[in-house]
Amino acid sequence: MTVLDRDSAEPTARDGQGMSRFRQPHLLLPRGLAVLERLLPEVVAAIENSGGRRCNLLAGARAEPDRRYEAMAARRPLLEAALAVVAAHEPNIEIRRGAGVRALLTGHSRRSCVPHVRGVTTEGGETLEAGLVVDASGCDSPVSAMLGDLRRVQRSAVRTDAGFNYYSRLFRSADGSLPAQPAWLLDHHDSVSTLALPGDNGMWSLTLVVSRRDWVMRLLYEEDVWNRAAALFPELREWITYGEPITGVLTTAGPATRRRHLISEGRPSVTGLVSVGDAWATTNPMFCQGMSMALVQAELLRDALRAQADPEKIILRYEEAAQAALGPFYDTLRFWERNRLAEIYTRIRGGRFYGSAGWTTAKALEAAKLADPEVLTAMGDIGSMLVSPEEALARPGVVGRAMSLRADAPATALRRAELLGVITR
Repeated sequence: MTVLDRDSAEPTARDGQGMSRFRQPHLLLPRGLAVLERLLPEVVAAIENSGGRRCNLLAGARAEPDRRYEAMAARRPLLEAALAVVAAHEPNIEIRRGAGVRALLTGHSRRSCVPHVRGVTTEGGETLEAGLVVDASGCDSPVSAMLGDLRRVQRSAVRTDAGFNYYSRLFRSADGSLPAQPAWLLDHHDSVSTLALPGDNGMWSLTLVVSRRDWVMRLLYEEDVWNRAAALFPELREWITYGEPITGVLTTAGPATRRRHLISEGRPSVTGLVSVGDAWATTNPMFCQGMSMALVQAELLRDALRAQADPEKIILRYEEAAQAALGPFYDTLRFWERNRLAEIYTRIRGGRFYGSAGWTTAKALEAAKLADPEVLTAMGDIGSMLVSPEEALARPGVVGRAMSLRADAPATALRRAELLGVITR
């Protein structure tokens, strides 16, 4: 197997690569950690040896949280460095760094009306033949444009502008310890979502997530404004005062929510090519599902290759399995962010957003998760990617209890007017 990496530098546990998203907080969810522990335990060991820290997503909400909610707290540079070290010792893997792909090589598939990708041409002009080309080049993958050059290929993508900006700071305590974990790592307020993530080597990150259309919130890139705003949120306050910031405000725009489809009317629109990770679909970064999705897809692709030899059947088997395993999570996040952005925009204009019945249910689940153990379990299963949203919410009484508890749930969300007063002071 030959791996082409556009970056010329060897991955290291330090921040780098020149990408703002690379420096943003990351968390490997229980679903992704389970795949690594099952298939590549040596990678998990390398992450922990470099300072990665196991954390339980429900540790702040339960006295004795279930081990299946165990995640891995580690920055992306550390995770990639651990993977690279293990891959370098595999005899059947060749990694070529500084080698980007310029074009796809095409041929003929068994079905004359479907193009077949038989390899790639690198930016250096080298031609590489391949039995299968795997696009793992991320949310900015050039492959869609390359496929556009094949006139008979009909690209299908669901795309919407995610519309979120992220303002993060990294912290560290003097002794390397972490503050007490909040009951839930991700909270949603009137105009801002807050994300508190434990990290590796005694670090942690705090993030304020806002709508890209909320112009006044762009002042959060200033450290003093960020500090004043973050201190308003009870779930962040202890994390701020427990240690010292080790970065300024790291700003980035969330990637567009997008799904690339290579299946049309039950058939591949091109053979010899599959996508994994953000090249398959990008999701809202505040839910930390991207890395786990990529690992699940890698395992599904391996299974498809072992089960099939026909190029068309490989793609069909993989795409069908990926859709069954991950499609429900993608669809749920896309529904959530579309309504969340509409809610924030309505508040900017001074109105009140009601949304659909599904959005009312989502808000009730969010409000009731800490008041009912069954609702908390359902939300924990969904957030950890252990159970699909449909399956978790179909459990007897979960939605009904959430709806009945919503009216009695304490109003903890910070109001927009209070936040604006601090930001514009």
